[in-house]
Parts: sequence; structure tokens; C-alpha cells
Amino acid sequence: MRPLFAPLDRFRAYAPFLLRLAFACELFDAAGHTALHPAEGIPGYASWLTDLGFPFPTLSAVLSAYTEFLGALLMVIGWKTRWAALFLTINFMLAVVVAHLATADTYKNSFPAINLLAMSIFLLLNGSGKPSIDEGL
Repeated sequence: MRPLFAPLDRFRAYAPFLLRLAFACELFDAAGHTALHPAEGIPGYASWLTDLGFPFPTLSAVLSAYTEFLGALLMVIGWKTRWAALFLTINFMLAVVVAHLATADTYKNSFPAINLLAMSIFLLLNGSGKPSIDEGL
């Protein structure tokens, strides 16, 4: 007997594309202003990291903002997806642990970072899918 959803299997390679687009939109929303307007965004981000006791807050703010921003660009085009996902996984693991778990933040406030961590891990393990530069469009 043929499974009910078997006809959908031919579209499986395109599922990560939808995830990449949603992920990129969220990353642009989270880091776009900070990365595109560093004189305004970085000091506030660094101040927040200082309040959390994070080491090297200015450097950490720059690395995090640009990891998210460049990661979003790479996700949209599907190029170096697994490398971008690796760095984003590290970024969001730190975000979840340092900014949410260590401060006993609520699940509701932690959910965006947890969601972005889950998407990073999925793309790290599964790759970009189609269409993407990684998969040869």
C-alpha cells in the first residue's frame, strides 16, 4: 500500500528553501539595523552584553550582529549554507545559554533564540536543499 503523502516526496529537496527564507527574514529583522547602522546599533548591543557579564562585549556585539546579517544573506542565496549554519548555531547557543537560561528568562522571551537555534541546527545537518548555489540550483 502506498503511503498517503508519498507523492510529496518529490518536493522534499525544496523544504529547506522555505526554511532558509523564513530564517533569513528573522535574521534580517534581528540584526539588520545593527549591522547596517553600526554606529547606532553596536553600542546598545554591547551595553546589553556588558550587563549580562559577557566578555569582550563590543567585539562580541560586532561578531554576533555580522554573523546574523551575513548568515541571512548566505541563507537567501543558499551558498555556504552549512558553514553559515555552523556559525549561527554557535551564535544562538550562546544567546540561549547566556542571554536566556543564565538570566532565568521566560520561555516566551527565549523562544525566538531557541527557534533560530533549531533552524541553524537543521540547516547544518541537512544542507541548503534546492534551489541554492550549494545544490547547483
